[in-house]
Order: sequence, then C-alpha cells, then structure tokens
Amino acid sequence: MPFVFSRLLAWAAGLALLPACWAVTLALYRTIPEAFLLSSSSDGWWLTPEAWALTGGAALYLLWHRLRPPEFLYTFAHEITHLLFALLFWKKVSRLIVSKDSGEVAMSGTNIFITLSPYFFPLLALIALGAGAAAEWATGDPRLRLATSFLTGAALSFHVAMTLRTLATSQPDIQRRGRFFSWPVIYLIGVLLTGGAAIAATGGIGLLDPLWENLVRENAGAYAWSADQVRDWVRAGLAWAAKA
Repeated sequence: MPFVFSRLLAWAAGLALLPACWAVTLALYRTIPEAFLLSSSSDGWWLTPEAWALTGGAALYLLWHRLRPPEFLYTFAHEITHLLFALLFWKKVSRLIVSKDSGEVAMSGTNIFITLSPYFFPLLALIALGAGAAAEWATGDPRLRLATSFLTGAALSFHVAMTLRTLATSQPDIQRRGRFFSWPVIYLIGVLLTGGAAIAATGGIGLLDPLWENLVRENAGAYAWSADQVRDWVRAGLAWAAKA
C-alpha cells in the first residue's frame, strides 16, 4: 500500500509540473532571440558572432558523437555530478568508481535532486562558461568570449546528446523515482539550465534577468490556465453526476 500511495503522489507531482515545463519552454522562446539574433541595425549573418561560435561548437560535438560517443567522459561527468550534489546536500561520500560502461557513488543518503542531477545539470557546460567568464574578466580580452561560446556550445551539445541517449535505456535512477515524475523534473530544470547557459554564453549574464521575468510571467499564465481547466472539468463532472 505505501508503494501504491507513493506512486500516486509521484504521478500527481509530475502532473503538477507540466504547466511549469510549458512555461519554461515559452520563457526561453521569448528570451533566446535577444541573445542569438543581431539587431536590425547590425551588419552580419543573422546570428551574433557568439551565437555562431556556440552553434559551431554544438555541431562539432555532434559530429564527434556521430563517429564515437565519449562514453567514459559522460560516465565520469555523470558520477561527479552525483557526488557534487551529494556534498551540496551534506551527504557523506565514501566511494567513487568510474569505468567506461558504469560508475558508482556510495553516499550516506540521497534525494530527488541527487538522483536526477546528472540528467538536468550540464556540468561541463557550466564549467566552460564559468572558466571563460573568469578568464575574460582577468585578462580584459573580449575575444575570449567567442572561445567561451564555442566550448559552452560543445559541452551543452554533449550533455543533451548523451542524456537523451542514456534516457533511451533503462536507468535505475529514473525507475527509482518513476518516469512520470522524473521526466518533468529533468525537462524543467534541464531546459532552464541548458537554455540559461546558452543565453549567458551568447548574450551575456545580463540577459538572465529577462529570462527570469519571462519565466515568472509564463508560469503565472500557465498555472492560471491550468486552474481554469481543472475548474471547468470539475463543474462538468458534477453536472454529469447530478444528471445521472
């Protein structure tokens, strides 16, 4: 009985996250053009130089992925992300094992964020973005921004491609939490972090403010619409029951 109850709660939580998933999609849709596209008064090839660098890095990784997916690199990043989130939540880590085909992090406890973190947290992309921003600040050389965009694009492409490849197989992390709950969590946080990293790499960290504003506005709209739909369904159901 507790298992059935926990599954019902997971389904309800996953269903409750669906409007937020739609909202984050719309928020990125409204913010990305400002980061990627040239203004009407600029000369160039439609995209900004940073956007071309990011898409070039992403395309280059996809070519690498097509030839030979970097299994060990993904497994290493996957387990390190588990480890980092375990430390973030004050869990004791006693063992880390990484091989080409599998990995393991032994820790004193876990939660939903620790379990699902490798699927929504683009570790290498955020490292590339942070290191590039630090290097540009230290040197004052704006040309480093193109290198940062290129590396961030490659790392984001790596994260998305390998995550999708992994999710196509049976994963204990996903089975433990249930697909209907795990997938909305992964989509919601993963799309926000991935899209946010792409925006910061191309348009600068200042564009994260409009992203946040769009996210708040779209969430309010999505949940208001969802509440209206639920109310209409309840009223229709009560009306049908009264006639029966």
